Amino acid sequence: MFLSQISGGTATLTEVLSADIGRIAWNSFLALVPLTLSFFLFSKPRSRLFCWSTYILLGMSFVVGIKKYNNGDFLEAIKKIVISLWGVRLIFIAIAIVLIVVSIAIDRRSQSQTGSSRSIFWWFGVLLFITILPNAPYVLTDIIHFYDAVRAISSVWKITLAIVPTYILFIGIGWFSYVFSLVNIREYMSKNQLEAYITVTEFSLHLLCAIGIYIGRFIRFNSWNLVTQPQQFLQVLPGELLGKFPLVVILLTFLIITILYAIFKPLVQNSSIYVDRYN
Repeated sequence: MFLSQISGGTATLTEVLSADIGRIAWNSFLALVPLTLSFFLFSKPRSRLFCWSTYILLGMSFVVGIKKYNNGDFLEAIKKIVISLWGVRLIFIAIAIVLIVVSIAIDRRSQSQTGSSRSIFWWFGVLLFITILPNAPYVLTDIIHFYDAVRAISSVWKITLAIVPTYILFIGIGWFSYVFSLVNIREYMSKNQLEAYITVTEFSLHLLCAIGIYIGRFIRFNSWNLVTQPQQFLQVLPGELLGKFPLVVILLTFLIITILYAIFKPLVQNSSIYVDRYN
């Protein structure tokens, strides 16, 4: 870790922020992806400002965050990602994702006009959404990096005026992306007479995200490893999840997510973004 390599045990504010900004931006991008998908899959908030702000933040966090892959060289970073995804296969993955998004948009329009059931493309989109959803609450675990940043800076004012606001914004983006995503699912299920399944759906997603967070934080697998290293992922994962430690961590994470969601869900539902729909 960068902060542990700083000589003398102290660092300037610029050094700390420079070391953290790439990771913060990239993890913010990953957290915003499921929120953006939820607009197309489930329900789009009535606030166009909120939607466009999400799109802009998604793009900006991608551009800034991807620099972390190769010391700020954007083209080299792209090249590295292409190689890590088996080269030309990235092209087909990108095409597949574009087709899914376009198909979802078309399917949603036809659904509103004919009332027909969801197509196979919509279900592919749901699968993609579930796979990457843990990236949103995952940012809660980045509190460990906040602790490192605080230890590296001796000035209380720099910590209070720069480090604390940066991490509050970062963790807030990730967490509220999760809450908004699930609220969009609630809206979709309410519209389709599926209210009876809302609670079990939410608890199931909380549990899946708790498992995903453990996989990402302790086993160090990412969502895209399902594509880049599927065989290794399936071989390693079952054994790593069995045992007292992983089960305890997953249970505690599940409880934390469940409690926090119960606290913040009413705030989101009663906000100006949704208030007209729920009243």
